[in-house]
Amino acid sequence: MTNVSPFKGWRYNNELIKDFSNVIVPPYDVITTDEQNQYYEKSPFNYIRINLNRLPKDERYYDAAGSLTEWKKNGVLTEEPKNAIYILSQSFMQNGRMIDRVGCICALELTELGQAVLPHEQTIEKHIDDRYHLMESTHANTGQIFMTYQDDDMVLENIFGQLDSDPEINVNLDDVQYKIWSVTDPLLIKEFQNGMSNKKLVIADGHHRYKTALRYYKQNAKINGAEKVMVTVVNSSNPGMNVLPTHRLLSGVTLSIDEIKKGLKPNFKLQEMDIASLVSHLENNNISKGTIGIFHKVSNTSLLLNFRSWRCLNTVFKEQCGASQQLETNILHHFVLNEVFGIDTEDQEKLKKLSYMRGNKPTLKLLQDESGFDVACFVQPPSLDEIFTIAQADETMPQKSTFFFPKIYSGLVTRCFGK
Repeated sequence: MTNVSPFKGWRYNNELIKDFSNVIVPPYDVITTDEQNQYYEKSPFNYIRINLNRLPKDERYYDAAGSLTEWKKNGVLTEEPKNAIYILSQSFMQNGRMIDRVGCICALELTELGQAVLPHEQTIEKHIDDRYHLMESTHANTGQIFMTYQDDDMVLENIFGQLDSDPEINVNLDDVQYKIWSVTDPLLIKEFQNGMSNKKLVIADGHHRYKTALRYYKQNAKINGAEKVMVTVVNSSNPGMNVLPTHRLLSGVTLSIDEIKKGLKPNFKLQEMDIASLVSHLENNNISKGTIGIFHKVSNTSLLLNFRSWRCLNTVFKEQCGASQQLETNILHHFVLNEVFGIDTEDQEKLKKLSYMRGNKPTLKLLQDESGFDVACFVQPPSLDEIFTIAQADETMPQKSTFFFPKIYSGLVTRCFGK
């Protein structure tokens, strides 16, 4: 059973903070060092000081906790007077029309993964350690865990349609309009809780944050509020629920284009084309399963790959369900990265040759902004149906198989506990 509840969140005081775009930031794991410094310059109250503090080692966690305490004390952050759920609307352009994606920020009772909450990607332990130290210092949920669920009845969307007040937060962040309403009406809260009670939640973004909260609760079970964690839930049936691709960039590649073709031919049908044609083809929604793109920078050669070794998937991925076996990311990792370029994605040393390219910009624009790579591999994102199927089979995808857009920014609401 999924147990969600309202809580008294801490939000920026709109009497002191006139422009929320100066204080609210993206999730910590998508912020570059340059962006981190830019956020520091925007405002002395920018949430970067809490969620991605730039001081060295353990100092960052103590400073983050100090900032949170000070902002609560001096009124920069104010506590909701009543328990609330927070309806979040994110409006953005998609295929030439404006889309409203509706979510709800609430508190979720922590359970072991595989019960009410399902993971879909693998995690790295060092990232959990970082978030644990932050939670240990602040006694707060400072970033959002983004989860999705399946609901054809659109309960949350119906609650959103009943709101008739102005939002408490209304701000444009990176071409997405964020609006937040605090909902304290017990009847609406109960309607939401009842609608969520029989749902399975799949973590879209925030696997490390969920595992952090679970570890914290196990080690601090007597702390009031530690048994729950702040999450944002979004219905997979919502028209704004987007999964974008995460492409791979390879460095240190010395293979010629002819050697690459030779390595690919046993498992793929190859078609050579220019980069613009390749990207255009890959962005067609009707492309066949197992389609991958490769761009070799030195030779300026692009290849469209169509996988053809389907019969061997039961042998190569024999422990995985059919949806996992046919996942383009798995095909790319095994038959291209490992067999052709010698990059074993299970080997941390080999991963140093691998980086990622993702975002809401056109693929060619993303590629133009990159340097220091030798080969780009373009892969299709999994569908929401595939994500749910794989998660419900108690399996996970390779790390960075998905990129959900828009992101849920940090600083919209903070959940403090331990009183």
